[in-house]
Amino acid sequence: MTDDISVKGIVLSVAPQSEYNKRVMLITDRLGKICVFAQGAAKQGSRLIGKLRPMTMATFRLSKGRSAYNLHGIDLIDPFSELTGDLEDTLYGMYMLEAAEYYAQEGMEEGEARSMLNLLYVALSALRKKELERELIRAVYELRLLVIEGEYEENPAGTGPEGMTRIWSHVIASPLSRLYAPGSYGDEVASESFIREAEAMFRSMCRHSFRSLSLL
Repeated sequence: MTDDISVKGIVLSVAPQSEYNKRVMLITDRLGKICVFAQGAAKQGSRLIGKLRPMTMATFRLSKGRSAYNLHGIDLIDPFSELTGDLEDTLYGMYMLEAAEYYAQEGMEEGEARSMLNLLYVALSALRKKELERELIRAVYELRLLVIEGEYEENPAGTGPEGMTRIWSHVIASPLSRLYAPGSYGDEVASESFIREAEAMFRSMCRHSFRSLSLL
């Protein structure tokens, strides 16, 4: 028998695995990105029905199997169900999940895993609050993801208004709890310049083609 492992995580993707089972990708605070096998999750009456959806944050009780973890229980923290009611919110949220799944690795350093998980959580929370434009939320997420990966530039490559440089510094250095504070993003001209520069940097650093991004 293997002792259960308890981790906090967000569901990145879900796929059927035979008629009643599911294969779930998670990003977690302790284990990084892991594959989880949810036996009987699609059976009528299963306690897991409705809980294993992309964007759902929860505490997962697992045990280590041969090629994947086995799911034994889930305690919901935040299902982000509001985002699925709007197509654009859903696409932006799915893009963030795709980017996290691309960069995260199993066995990654715990501090990095926790930072990536928390970044994803605050970005999804910002989408739900609707205090900032979706494109700005995405650009902030992309730059901060590069910061976690250590692949960023401390200053934007292009020129722009002074406010754009302040935004860039804020995104790089601010605590995650203040990352999406509306008062940190200046006027419309500065934020639009930041979006262009952050997007250009992310595209130059990451050559991967994200399916959900093509739909935005």
